[in-house]
Amino acid sequence: MFRYRITALVLPVMLLAFLPTLAASQWHMPLGDGLAFPFLTVLVVLICALRYPGLLPSPLVFCSGLACDLFTRSPLGYWTLVMLITLALARFAETFHEHHGRLVRAVSTVLLPAFITLIAWILASLYELSWQPVRTTIEGMLMALLLLIVPVLLLMGLETLLITKKQNDPSRTFRRSRY
Repeated sequence: MFRYRITALVLPVMLLAFLPTLAASQWHMPLGDGLAFPFLTVLVVLICALRYPGLLPSPLVFCSGLACDLFTRSPLGYWTLVMLITLALARFAETFHEHHGRLVRAVSTVLLPAFITLIAWILASLYELSWQPVRTTIEGMLMALLLLIVPVLLLMGLETLLITKKQNDPSRTFRRSRY
């Protein structure tokens, strides 16, 4: 079980280490004003925290947010705070999902990125001490949602790989009883 946990942690760690460096390069995207890759990192935190509860440690999210702050030259602590709030929301949503049906879980999961966008916009406005244009924040999140398909496909591939490895593990074979 331990090696499956380590294997399942490798891809999220690699994604959370790689995406802030990807955000550092100035991509000329049509929308979002360069916010797409930091928001993509936030969404990977959300997906990993919802899909693999308890597997994503807070210090890793903190370091990823700090790297995002440093690489994107944003105010120090901005993306760190957004990512830690995202992790806390995902952990709250996990406990919330235990007590509700599928429809409520689906609606809350869809609304989480919108709520995170609102939180990011409020924090950006607080950092600048003036109202920031909400359009760029929304465009950044929308671009990140479009780009999210690549990390999701990687995580789905990892999940498929882990499930087939777990089923083919020789240590999981049962001893046949004599009776």
